[in-house]
Amino acid sequence: MKELLKKDYGKSTYYQLKDGISIDLERIVNENYFITYSWMSGNKSSFYLVFLVENKNRNPISNHKINNLKAIDNLGMEYKPISFFFDDYPVDEPLKYKETLNVRFLPFNSNVKSITITFNYNGNDYIFKNIPV
Repeated sequence: MKELLKKDYGKSTYYQLKDGISIDLERIVNENYFITYSWMSGNKSSFYLVFLVENKNRNPISNHKINNLKAIDNLGMEYKPISFFFDDYPVDEPLKYKETLNVRFLPFNSNVKSITITFNYNGNDYIFKNIPV
């Protein structure tokens, strides 16, 4: 039973810790959503990434300074997100020192197999390589 308990249990393989702030990839969502009405139709598909942002000292997170947020696919194309926002974690009873960063992109080309996400958060560069699409 002890072999099932790992030291890094609960950590993503996409994890970085800088200046007491950890950011790890929690969820990848590739959503295919088509809307059709009698008078309108459209493709509302999206690619989402959800990161957990945590202050390891358990100090409340008060400001978010994100710069240069982009994705680069394995074919060399660069993409900017269509939206990104922070949300309390958990939503019902926020911890204040842990939040989610939700990043939304338009769907990638069908030939894309992986992406690299880069951004600067509060003065530190974060690079997450080879995220599967």
